[in-house]
Amino acid sequence: MPGVPIRIRNLAHGYQTPRGRLVVLDHVSLDLPEGGYAAVTGSSGAGKTTLLAILGGLERPEAGEVQVGGQDVARLAGDDLAAYRRSTIGFVFQHFGLLDTLTAAENVELACTLAAVAPARRRARAAELLDAVGLTARAKHRPPALSGGERQRVAIARAMANQPRLLLADEPTGNLDDESAERVIDLLEAVRARHGCTLVVVTHNRDLAARADHHFALDRGRLADPEVVAP
Repeated sequence: MPGVPIRIRNLAHGYQTPRGRLVVLDHVSLDLPEGGYAAVTGSSGAGKTTLLAILGGLERPEAGEVQVGGQDVARLAGDDLAAYRRSTIGFVFQHFGLLDTLTAAENVELACTLAAVAPARRRARAAELLDAVGLTARAKHRPPALSGGERQRVAIARAMANQPRLLLADEPTGNLDDESAERVIDLLEAVRARHGCTLVVVTHNRDLAARADHHFALDRGRLADPEVVAP
């Protein structure tokens, strides 16, 4: 499946706190072409993770337009929203999000199970993806027995289980050493090149961000010049 274009216009979102209203995204507008590769940077609290959550259909924005592949994500609900998350989105999280009670293969299979893939096909799909990320020999190991880099590679395999058109990675190297971080970014870029999916990576690492084709910097909820935003 090809990637999807992203078109965001006047996106606004915030939360009510004991100290008053906190604006997280302040009328953000941006575009990313089909199959594009973008890095989103900014300090903690700048709105990076909220932006990814809205793109992934995990949060509904208060205002604005969020078009992903021609669908207005802000207006999706119920079965349509579930189908969007299942068939369009792949998520990779900083803390991996794996279930410790399942093996690496079972963690990948779980994404296929939620998409009602037949047992034989999901086992084959898990084996195929773990081979692609270099973890065939670790397929029967549970997450506590894997290194941080190996767990993140399992998470990437799981994110690709249903052939997503938009791959969202939230600080995928945040818990990794430099060598493992480099391998994970190499892998994400290889996945994009092979499958043609659109890739959006949130990162604090300016060197990793520089590898993307597009760089969006958030500063207190607004887009800013990447050169002047603190990491």
